[in-house]
Amino acid sequence: MAKKTMNMRVKSVKRERKNKNKVQGNEGNELKSLLYIMVGVLVFLGFSYLGILGMQALGVFDKGYTAPIKNETAINHDFISIGTVFNRDIDTYYVLFDNFESDYTKDAYINYLLDYKTDIKVYKVDMNDLNNSKYISDEANPNVQKVNDLKINGITLIKISNGKNVKYITGSDKIEEYLK
Repeated sequence: MAKKTMNMRVKSVKRERKNKNKVQGNEGNELKSLLYIMVGVLVFLGFSYLGILGMQALGVFDKGYTAPIKNETAINHDFISIGTVFNRDIDTYYVLFDNFESDYTKDAYINYLLDYKTDIKVYKVDMNDLNNSKYISDEANPNVQKVNDLKINGITLIKISNGKNVKYITGSDKIEEYLK
C-alpha cells in the first residue's frame, strides 16, 4: 500500500509540475500577446499622429480650406469682387462696373476700348453677382473713396490711382467719349 501511495504522490507531483508549466506557459503567452497589442496600438497612434501633422502642413484644418480640384481651372484675374476695388496691388487702374450677362453685352464697345486701347490695367465687377447687388443704387456717388460708400447706377467706370478715386464716369456714352 505504501508503494501505491507513493506512486500516487509521484503522479500527483508530476501533474502539479505539468500544470505549473502550463500556467507559466499561458502567462508567457498572455504577456507576449499583451506586448504585441501594445506595440500595435503605439504604431497605429504614431501613424495617426504623422497623418494629422501632414494634413496640418497642407492646411486642411485652416478656416476656409477647400480640397484641391484635380481638373484644370481657369482663373479670370480681370473680374474682382467689389470689396477689393480700392486695394489692388498696382498704382493706377480702371474698374468697370456692369452687368456682364454674356459675351455680347450692349456695352461690348466699351470692353473693347478698355481691353485694347488703354495701357492701364482694367478690372471688372459683375453687378449681377449677388454679393455686389447691394451696391446698386438709383443715384451715383462720384466722390466715393471707400467701398462702403459705393453707389453704382448703371455702367460705371472708375479710375483709381494709389487707392483713391480720381475719375468717376457713369453711362455708356460718357465712358466711350472718355476712352476715345
